[in-house]
Amino acid sequence: MVERTTIQTSTTLTPPFPLRPFPPTNPGASQPQTPNHAPNSPSSTPLTALSSLPTILPRSKSLTQTLTNIPLFLASDLDLSRLNRIHTHLWMAGRPMRARPLHRYKMLDMTVLPTQQMDLHLLRYSTKLLLKPLPEYLLDHGFWTQYICPERELHESAAGFLLSYVWLVTSPLDLKFALEDGLVPAWVDWGWWRVFVGDVLEGVDGEGFVGVNKRWTFGDLRLGRINSVYRIRYFGTHFVKGYLYGYNRYVVFFQRNFSWILIVFVFFSLVLSAMQVGLSFPEDSSSSLQNSYPFIRASFVFVVFSMVSVVVVLAFVTIIFIGIFVFNMVAAISHAKTEQRKRKELAREKEEKNRDV
Repeated sequence: MVERTTIQTSTTLTPPFPLRPFPPTNPGASQPQTPNHAPNSPSSTPLTALSSLPTILPRSKSLTQTLTNIPLFLASDLDLSRLNRIHTHLWMAGRPMRARPLHRYKMLDMTVLPTQQMDLHLLRYSTKLLLKPLPEYLLDHGFWTQYICPERELHESAAGFLLSYVWLVTSPLDLKFALEDGLVPAWVDWGWWRVFVGDVLEGVDGEGFVGVNKRWTFGDLRLGRINSVYRIRYFGTHFVKGYLYGYNRYVVFFQRNFSWILIVFVFFSLVLSAMQVGLSFPEDSSSSLQNSYPFIRASFVFVVFSMVSVVVVLAFVTIIFIGIFVFNMVAAISHAKTEQRKRKELAREKEEKNRDV
């Protein structure tokens, strides 16, 4: 009988689920055969933990193979430092409660966008929901024991990530959507998932979040508000890019950030038109406002305010445009020079090695 794990309370960290064969020899055996349950296709053949890793380090500037430096890969793949840095402000971006099941996001017409960054998992904007697919290596007990359990920070991040999928996949319908969007390995079936969730809930504290990264005390978070927090909190370094810079065209940037100004100006025009109508009545009319000093004064002040507002807004938008353009140009030139310098140094080192040989 497989020994069941318990929530981590000691200093020795263990995987949050018991030891089971991985990859499973017959992943569909735990689910009874029904007319709607087809046998596994060749594309659903389970991968081993190591074979599921990326070919090169995803967020590294160098072409380093992942298998040659797995600890460095895990430090990057499970990194939540950016969100932990603003943890005291996360209440502005979401509630301290679990995320909705996946089918609920589908009901809200949310489109799932896959991402490989852990700190983008469960972030949403507009009708988009960013989700990091559940990798095979986090389902392998041996991989946890060898690479994740020795580092408490990695263990807390990975345990919380598993917990997030316990939230997302709560029914066969959720699992169906997860498989369609490529969020879980193709060989996972409902019978296997039910057993796995039970093991995870015994190994991870999903209520008090002991031994879980503090980011997971929140469910989904609003990306727009996190961007605002980063721009204000780290004004000097992140005012332009924020937390996630998602613009590749200036038109999109101004549409998303300044379209509300058009609505304000529409209201301004309505008020100015109403004032003009009010002043157009003849002086001898009983409803004339031409003799009303307070109305004339208010109209004058509002007209001046409207003209000044237009000038100020246009100046502000122009300054923002010039600032972003200059920032991007300087960053591009600096990056190009840095890369050229590195490539020249690498070429020089290779030439020296060839000479020595």
